[in-house]
Amino acid sequence: MDRAHSEPAETSGDQVRAIQAIRHDLRTPVNHIVGYSEMLIEEAADSEETERSVALREVVAAGRAMLAQINDWLATLNPDAPDFPALQRRLAPLIAAVAHTCERLAHEAHAAGDESVTADLRTILAAATHLGAVAAGTATGGGETTGASPTAPPERALVTPRDATILLVDDNALNRDMLARRLNRLGYAVIPAVDGREALTLLRTHPIDLVLLDLLMPELDGFGVLQEFKADLRLRHVPVIVLSALDEIESVVRAIELGADDYMPRPFDPVLLRARIGACLFKRRMREVEGDFLRRIEEERRRADDLLHRIIPLGVALAVEKDFDQLLERIVVEAQELCRADGGTLYLRTDDQKLRFVIVRNRSLNIAMGGASGKDIPFPPLRLYDEESGAPLFNYVVTHAALEGTTINIADAYHAEGYDFSGTRDFDARTGYRTTSLLNVPLKDGFGRVIGVLQLLNAQDEHGNVVPFDAVAAQMLESLGALAANALSAYAREQQLRQEIADLRIEIDEQKRQREVAEITGSAYFGELQERARALRKGLPDPASRGARGVGEEARGPERREFVVNGQRIVARVQGPERGRLLLLIHGWSSSWYALSPLLPYLSDRFRCVAVDLPGYGESPPLAERASIPAYADLLAGLIRQLSPGLPAVLVGHSMGGMTSITLALRHPALVERMVLLCPTISGKLSAWINWFISPITMLERWRLAGGIVARLEPYMLSVTDRLMRPASFAERSGITEADYHRLRADARRPGQGRVRAECFWAMRANDLRGKLSSLSVPALVIWGMEDNTVPLRDASTISDEWPAVSLQVLPKAGHWPQFETPKATRKYVRNFLGTPIKLLKAAQQP
Repeated sequence: MDRAHSEPAETSGDQVRAIQAIRHDLRTPVNHIVGYSEMLIEEAADSEETERSVALREVVAAGRAMLAQINDWLATLNPDAPDFPALQRRLAPLIAAVAHTCERLAHEAHAAGDESVTADLRTILAAATHLGAVAAGTATGGGETTGASPTAPPERALVTPRDATILLVDDNALNRDMLARRLNRLGYAVIPAVDGREALTLLRTHPIDLVLLDLLMPELDGFGVLQEFKADLRLRHVPVIVLSALDEIESVVRAIELGADDYMPRPFDPVLLRARIGACLFKRRMREVEGDFLRRIEEERRRADDLLHRIIPLGVALAVEKDFDQLLERIVVEAQELCRADGGTLYLRTDDQKLRFVIVRNRSLNIAMGGASGKDIPFPPLRLYDEESGAPLFNYVVTHAALEGTTINIADAYHAEGYDFSGTRDFDARTGYRTTSLLNVPLKDGFGRVIGVLQLLNAQDEHGNVVPFDAVAAQMLESLGALAANALSAYAREQQLRQEIADLRIEIDEQKRQREVAEITGSAYFGELQERARALRKGLPDPASRGARGVGEEARGPERREFVVNGQRIVARVQGPERGRLLLLIHGWSSSWYALSPLLPYLSDRFRCVAVDLPGYGESPPLAERASIPAYADLLAGLIRQLSPGLPAVLVGHSMGGMTSITLALRHPALVERMVLLCPTISGKLSAWINWFISPITMLERWRLAGGIVARLEPYMLSVTDRLMRPASFAERSGITEADYHRLRADARRPGQGRVRAECFWAMRANDLRGKLSSLSVPALVIWGMEDNTVPLRDASTISDEWPAVSLQVLPKAGHWPQFETPKATRKYVRNFLGTPIKLLKAAQQP
């Protein structure tokens, strides 16, 4: 037990502390005598050792008589001059009787080979001997009798809990052993602690159901443990029963005031201890049940408030919403808020029996597509029926919900059976996300027809942990879905009515329109247009362009030109009118001007297109200093000033060329009118494909000897290069031609470029643009391939986060080279962007 005696709540002087110390030292060995004897009686009853039980009951009776004599002596104690001889005379016969009985029983147990009983009897004998020494005034210290008994029982190990886990805090090894054995017999698991510090550590690291706490201990006593214990919100719900040889009313009151649930003085009655432990554990379980019940009530109240104050008003708001995109977006956003969902997708059913993506939202990934975001959704619609057999397709969970018209709640998509989640897994693999819980609610109109599906994913609890959607959330979302379906149906009916009115007006005005058309077709201007069309069909030069080009002049391909900027020679391909607006095309890492050649024929009719070979690439000699992105940007700024003095240029950059374009716009904003960026590098960190397979080869080429070895092995490495380059750079269903692929591969492996490739590899990392994009004021179009494994889509997320004014388009069936893989779609977006007046583009950027 304890050696450092703690002060009571109200200090009463040295005499009180002296009395407490004497009481503690006397009662502790008595507690051992009674406690171990009672345990041996219980074990003897199990083995029907009636003779031993009778003798041990005599020992228990003697121990209780000792306790009575000690209490009588303490009642008249003078702490300044304690009368120990009188106490010794009272206790000597009782101690002798206990010693005699224990010696006899220990001898018999040893002869019978029962060493555990022998050890317990010797422990009782040692306690009696120690009590005699204390009573004679020849021993001090808190009754640690183990030192007097070489056979003191070892510390008991933790048993497997059948009922509860109890933390036993006592500095006396015999007290811990005796009580742990008794608790084990009752079916409890016991974790021992030798002092208050260890007790607090165990409380914070182990699941404890109840604490049995001694008061007088070294370092941190029981009162100190109670103070720290109840101040910790994580621990204060664990009940505490105080066990101590102190039985003054002041100690009891102080322990209860500090948060103890109960108090028992030593030696304690085993039946009473068991009852009080059971009562404390029962009260704790009732508090836990009450807490769970209150949390459920609060959650139900919140749901009811949401239904009353959010869903019903939301239904009214949806019914009057006139902006269709806003209507769609509000349905998803409100559903996410109601169910604490991280993501949401809205599908609408089309006339050709498909589910079309109309809204996609994900908070963790900062994804917002469709609706008011203005960003197209690149995912194809989902078929509801097989094209050939007409059988319903239940393989996707959303199509199943639409076909059956029932809500489908999935706790974990990765463990759900019967559905195809390959697309979900692919999305997670590319974005680092983890789709877990899914809730799919069909949207039914007033006739019960399914017009769409609302899907939510990854419900979150109040701590942000992903949890399954509960039944209440499903019911609330079904209510919201019914209101949303009615709003969508009303909007569709209104638009249909408007269209019918418009058709009626068209029919009424048809004769007037015919007269106007006749006037137009009979004009001289229309005749001129017809003449130009006939000339173009026959392959003749456009009559309207003869004055500009000269008769018989035909369009030519790109012309090789050389420019010198600040002493640096730059080789480029030039195409388009000499006086046209300058359009500078900047290729990416390990490439040349050919990377952007598919755009030249379609942009050179309006712009003077200059596709450069960056220094060190293609035919341009390397820089005198180490290659860096800012150095490239400043050099191209000088080229713009030389070719377009006083007028800003249009930039088209691919990959590293996109990073160079953005850097140029940041460093020289007055020189850039607008930008088109194809799969631009933002963070400077390329994909794992590049880091693992391609960059080591590039690093070897920095040195002349290693570069020569790589060059000699090149003819034998083409198949390996193909296996590495194709998945890293191109989509699985890429539309690139073999001729273009082989030209790009030749540029990527051009001899002599090893040093500049290695320098640029690290230069991109050093030029991380994250955190800088928000300061850009130049209008820009960004096109990304959905299957880009060179500059992955995480950089596109950065653009979406930091540069919201930019127009971001993600193309399916395209990898890192959309200008080659999906040329029509790429050209369409580029021409539309370049054809938009700059004032409109800048106006669209305004908040």
